[in-house]
Amino acid sequence: MSQAAVNPAVLSRLYLHAVLPCLSALVANDSMAQQIVGSARAAIVFRILRGPAITIRLANGSATYERGAARAPSVVLQFFSDRHLNAFFGGNALAVPVPIWGGWRLALLARFTKLTDRLAAVMDGHPDVLATAAGRALHAQLSLIVAGLGLGPLASGDGPARSALAHCPAGLACFLIEGAQNATVWFDHGPATCDAGWGAPPRRPDVTISFVNYAIAFSAMREEIDTIAAIGTGDIKVTGLVPLADGVNLAMERVSDYLQA
Repeated sequence: MSQAAVNPAVLSRLYLHAVLPCLSALVANDSMAQQIVGSARAAIVFRILRGPAITIRLANGSATYERGAARAPSVVLQFFSDRHLNAFFGGNALAVPVPIWGGWRLALLARFTKLTDRLAAVMDGHPDVLATAAGRALHAQLSLIVAGLGLGPLASGDGPARSALAHCPAGLACFLIEGAQNATVWFDHGPATCDAGWGAPPRRPDVTISFVNYAIAFSAMREEIDTIAAIGTGDIKVTGLVPLADGVNLAMERVSDYLQA
């Protein structure tokens, strides 16, 4: 895919609308994340000044993601710009958010930092994560979620992704890992607007790309197998409108260009 420059606004939306939603799946499937959440009850808001906001709720040993700012948040973390948020998620120790509300909740903030550190470890594929079959499966699941949800921001503002999608037919594409729960993402490519989601698609997909198991999904997400050969052996199945799948896959490649920049 093109090595075009990263758009800071697209990258910030990837973090807000594709990476942070993975906290739900992380806590649901990872014992270490469950221990970190424990009995916490909180609503933590990430907000860009004069830009979008999202809320992560911790309750009953789970994490849920919401678009928009909660009405009664426990903590509000504000960033001054897209670049500020991107630097924070990129690991710049100096790019700390401003806690405009709830900054005194030091124990909660420390707990949430541990949770996001665990998310980064799983998504980055740290050796201790990939040492177990469960860790590899979770890494594959989160990678698929990010790739699918990331298509929304890319379709809205990334030149190469928009070009790839402009040359493929409209329709609903679905990606899934066979036999796995909560391992389905979809992308609705319309003539004027696009939408992406995690979970059951809103209607029957026009094309479905399925991985036969977590091991194949893991290898495909990490580009460790020849996908054409895997399609030939049936390890990856493409059913339906193949040109739509081709265009969406090209756009998906830009997700890694952004998150690895």
